[in-house]
Amino acid sequence: MIDPISESLKSLVEYFDSREIPYVIVGWVAVFVLGRTRFTMDVDIILDHSKLDRKDFIEFLQKNNFDASLDDLIGFDEESHCTFFFKEGMFRIDIKGTYSILEHESIQMAINGIYNGIKLRINNPINLIVFKLKFGSEQDYEDALAVFIRNKKRIEIDSLREKAKKLNIENKLNDF
Repeated sequence: MIDPISESLKSLVEYFDSREIPYVIVGWVAVFVLGRTRFTMDVDIILDHSKLDRKDFIEFLQKNNFDASLDDLIGFDEESHCTFFFKEGMFRIDIKGTYSILEHESIQMAINGIYNGIKLRINNPINLIVFKLKFGSEQDYEDALAVFIRNKKRIEIDSLREKAKKLNIENKLNDF
């Protein structure tokens, strides 16, 4: 039997793909796929919320064992995030819309990955590193460093530096 997080992730990816909703998986799932074993109880997703049929999405979540109502989508209107809790466990899904260039770029530059046999779109190493450095907790820094070390052969350092400069986090990147 597949675990509830993987099962939910698989269903979400199938939902987004079948409706042609651009998305990217970020957070620990992307970190895991890019080489750092880590686990938390949330799945973080950025998606093009303008292509989402809200009522259909809420019905999908409810059918897949999540507490969800149309009111929960207010995060899209407030340009923040929406959280949905799995009814039979402690994990949740955090979904953020595309409110800035960085979120749009993350979707456009997403790479293919596999998590627990599930084909999905994940944040590319450069965007994952700058997101982690931008938000800057100790865990985020450790994730960014691990992704950098494990993927440095495929990271264009000049692109990473340029993106860090745009986000005013060059000093954090230089700590590497």
